[in-house]
Amino acid sequence: MPSPSTSEGAVTILWNEGTVGEWASLFARVPRSTLPQCFAYAGAMGRTHGFVPRLGLIRRDGIPIGMVQLLERRMLRLFHQRQIHRGPLWLDGVEPDVATQEAVFRLLRRACPDNLLNRASLLPEFAAGPEAEAMLRRCGFRRFGPGYRTVWLDLSRGEDELRAAMARDWRQRLKGAEKAGLVIDLDWEAKNLPWLMKQEHEQALTKQFRPMTGALAVRIRNALLKGGGKGDGVLMVAALEDRSSNAKPAASALFYIHGGSATYQIGWSSESGRKSGAMRLVLWRAALALKGRGVGWLDLGGINPESAPGVTEFKLGTGGQEVESVGLFR
Repeated sequence: MPSPSTSEGAVTILWNEGTVGEWASLFARVPRSTLPQCFAYAGAMGRTHGFVPRLGLIRRDGIPIGMVQLLERRMLRLFHQRQIHRGPLWLDGVEPDVATQEAVFRLLRRACPDNLLNRASLLPEFAAGPEAEAMLRRCGFRRFGPGYRTVWLDLSRGEDELRAAMARDWRQRLKGAEKAGLVIDLDWEAKNLPWLMKQEHEQALTKQFRPMTGALAVRIRNALLKGGGKGDGVLMVAALEDRSSNAKPAASALFYIHGGSATYQIGWSSESGRKSGAMRLVLWRAALALKGRGVGWLDLGGINPESAPGVTEFKLGTGGQEVESVGLFR
């Protein structure tokens, strides 16, 4: 049954109204949509971790202005866990005024109580800053962790402009990779994803980071390929060392496509691939392929200058825009 709507003055959130198709059409209107807010992600999280989505349409004076996806699960019949990660999102890239945003977060506080029987996790897609944090505190949220840092690459720019925006070293190494005789394979169904997940888990043990589980990665791929949303899909790109039938992969990466954006989720390079700069070629050819499909923005995934300086330098070298969200709240 649909959940009732909640309101704060002229601002209303309608929960679970309309169809999934209508939701997907609205989602396609978000220029920089995020993976955790797409419906395919919710379906995969449901199958993997037991979460159920609540879809919220944000309206002001009866006009849709944004959307938010809340995931919740019930444990031991009494305890509820709810999370809103990398939302809410605003339609057509029009961010509302501060008063409207504060009204929205007051409504989200009601939807996500935090007490002995309810645990909330809010990672808002809201730029870091003292004013933003103060506003969330006024709405009743408490910060308990850092925000999300990533790099957004604007694919609406022309190919020459994209290359010109790269750091000089990044561009030079890309030129070297283009001359290395590597063969690029574009897989729009990510058929070899189990192989890539195996490489991901092996490098996670070496580099001591927490990887996405293979089950979740595969389920997100499957959900996106079922066409649950307008423009949804996947792309797995591999750079092979040569054209022989037994050529070894030098680098590979996985991209999830959600609405008008895509997320660079997983990347791997062999030792020879690191020497040849194969991952730069993989990312560049993926960006061009996604651009050709109509994707406007590429989220290059999380960065952390302290714990992963090399990855951070690699992603910033693309010439993308670094952003940081306000924090993790409960």
